[in-house]
Amino acid sequence: MIYFNGYIYEFTILFFILLIHETGHFVTALINKVKIREFNIFPLGAIIKFEYPLGIDPVKEIMISLAGPMCNVVLLFFSYLLVVVFPDSELINLFIEINILLFAINILPILPLDGGRVVRGILYMQGGFKFSIKYTSIIGKFTLTLLFCIGLFFTKDIFEVIVLVLLVFYLLKAAKVEREMAAFILTQSITRKKTNLENNRMMKAHFLIALENAKLKSILDIILPHRYNIIFIIDREGNFLGRITEENFFNGIIEYGCNENIETLLINNKKC
Repeated sequence: MIYFNGYIYEFTILFFILLIHETGHFVTALINKVKIREFNIFPLGAIIKFEYPLGIDPVKEIMISLAGPMCNVVLLFFSYLLVVVFPDSELINLFIEINILLFAINILPILPLDGGRVVRGILYMQGGFKFSIKYTSIIGKFTLTLLFCIGLFFTKDIFEVIVLVLLVFYLLKAAKVEREMAAFILTQSITRKKTNLENNRMMKAHFLIALENAKLKSILDIILPHRYNIIFIIDREGNFLGRITEENFFNGIIEYGCNENIETLLINNKKC
């Protein structure tokens, strides 16, 4: 208890900043009509769990992810104004230091940190679902390796080295969980999409053009979970051969496997 009392100000400031940070995510999610499954408050802050992570619009994910760090920026602005009024306040200086530290950590391009989610959202818009998962993971591992090497170079205290190692292992484990969830979330979003379409009677679409010999696996890589996907099939001369709906596409994967050509699904549909 004596140890905790020695850091009562630090813990109080940390709790306040984390609470404001997560509230930023919470409010932005509500504005963007993204369902929130849990909003838990702990002694060291708060954690939000969304109903459909990764299945939401990447633009919304970017906005929600940026909201937390932006709250840190706003807090930093107001704290610097207080420094002008109270230049000798150790408490305000401590607040600024903790706030900057949390901001710097959160904007790192590593999942599940906010920076990692922003990078994933940007890559999602550029190359699709699987592309974003793959390259966000690569960027995250590179960043962690770089930080670990820099940390070892500048850290001499054994306790700080242990903390650094534990932090790296925690982030690696968390990133692995995010990757493992990807396939489940893709399947979940497809099931949910049909219900949403029936309820809302409309949905934004994602159109793809594929050659007749394109593998189902390569098309799956650029499927967007938050849109209804329609695939138009053409031959090498650019002649239109037909189209495959999202439902037909996933039924085809179940029946023929990912290594089958899209043409097989088209032929099968025409027979039906």
